[in-house]
Amino acid sequence: MDTILDLRQIRTFTEVARTRSFTKAAAQLYYAQSSVTAQVHALEKDLGLPLFNRLGRQVELTEAGRQFLSYAERLICLAEEARLSVQKNGEIAGPLVVSASESLLTYRLPELLRTFQSTYPDVQLTLHTSTACTSMAPLEPGIDLAITIDEPIEVPQLLVQKIRRERMVAVASSEHPLSNRSRVSATDISEHQILLTERTCTYRALFERTLVQQGGRVNKLLEFASIEALKQCAVARMGVAILPEVVVAAELDQGTLVILPWPQRRMYVYTQLVRHRDKWISPVMDAFSTMAIKLLCEMSH
Repeated sequence: MDTILDLRQIRTFTEVARTRSFTKAAAQLYYAQSSVTAQVHALEKDLGLPLFNRLGRQVELTEAGRQFLSYAERLICLAEEARLSVQKNGEIAGPLVVSASESLLTYRLPELLRTFQSTYPDVQLTLHTSTACTSMAPLEPGIDLAITIDEPIEVPQLLVQKIRRERMVAVASSEHPLSNRSRVSATDISEHQILLTERTCTYRALFERTLVQQGGRVNKLLEFASIEALKQCAVARMGVAILPEVVVAAELDQGTLVILPWPQRRMYVYTQLVRHRDKWISPVMDAFSTMAIKLLCEMSH
């Protein structure tokens, strides 16, 4: 007898794969953890193979799980396409899951999100904060669109739209020893503590690459998972921070941080809109993409 796969179980499977946790998946889906566990076990029984290796509180996909994941995502997309096809012509409604970094969610996206919800009140918008500023693989299972602030992304399976250029700046407290210098070299910066984002962040890689090319090196650093914590430590005179200018615009206006005159050739990253090349573009995705490109391009700084 042929097995009929349960779409609810498949959705649950993709959420566990995304979060690598039965507990976190249950919270995202508003299920009891026992329900998530039972659904995954039932799916594994139907398929006749384990989909996850259980490693204490965390889980990882087996080889069979990795192979099934791409099919699961396509099944979910196809189901959504079928559902939307029978809705009223032109109606923008349904779920949308968007991933973005902390800095974008804080400094670039609030006006976009407010306008989108006001314009399309029947869209169920869910936001995921990405764990790092980069997203070379930003579209985890269940994510429709990602907005990243990054060096140009070139991944064959992704479609990437550059929206705007973002200047990267070296900043320090107005009381920092380098703050009044008319010229600052890579060697000067190397002599002070540097406040950096996590190693997975590509604009950290951009800074380190630029520093080394100009004869400097990172001798002493503090590494942060939080952009806001990093910025506040810079204000507290704890070192030189490397951040997108938009993140520190308010502190620059207030005079609590200053831009150091380094490097002479400016560093840039880009706000980019990313989606899977093979993913069907729903009317909701299309509406959000169009509005995001328009509003983010129009922002003055």
